[in-house]
Amino acid sequence: MELIKTTGVVIRRTQVKDNDLILTLFTKDIGVIKASARGARGFKNRLAAGTALFAYSEFVLYPGREMYKVNGCELIESFYSLTTNIERLAFATYIADLTGYTVQEEADTERLLSLFLNTFYLFARWGGELRIVKCVFELKLLEYLGLAPCLFECMACGEENALHHLSPGAGGLLCMECCRHETDSRPLSEACLEALRHVYTSDDKKAFAFRLPQAALEELEGHVAAFLSEYIDHDFYSLDYLNTILGK
Repeated sequence: MELIKTTGVVIRRTQVKDNDLILTLFTKDIGVIKASARGARGFKNRLAAGTALFAYSEFVLYPGREMYKVNGCELIESFYSLTTNIERLAFATYIADLTGYTVQEEADTERLLSLFLNTFYLFARWGGELRIVKCVFELKLLEYLGLAPCLFECMACGEENALHHLSPGAGGLLCMECCRHETDSRPLSEACLEALRHVYTSDDKKAFAFRLPQAALEELEGHVAAFLSEYIDHDFYSLDYLNTILGK
């Protein structure tokens, strides 16, 4: 088989034997894959820098029977600063786990990888509210998976005005009358609705460019968490840990 060259991020590392690693890579061309990297934990090994946790690298991969094998790699961006701050590391670890669980091998991931990298750049360097960054990635991931909520009319009757609730079960907005029939509907403020619409109508870079008062941000987090729980049936330890770090 021919060697495959692609860029990707190391989203998980598992040590096997003394210096070998099993990597989970989120790649541009072949989705999320497993790859073995022999000797990569060795300090002087040529693969060491490019296979570090969260390293964004260009990989040369050889397709094996059970998983890919790393033939070579060249580091592009290390995101090393994430590992020196416990809160930023917790954000990054959760987003990596969420991506690894939801994105499949052989998926078309070029756009999502770009969003992932933008998210990690903000986690590593931005001085703003990282909870907004997390929410934007989660919302855009739902869009990538074809699960974005409808935000412009009532899902039950089609009414375009007086939209007061958001329901994961219904798949989006509900008016005051129709929300009575959905047990999972939650009240939705105008500020939170504007933020949601901004995320879904902006390109992937501009989607992060907004602010919310504390109460509206907490409301947004609640709505996003409800949609993720509805559509992604998995409990993430890394999210529990992040919430502990944030004092939730």
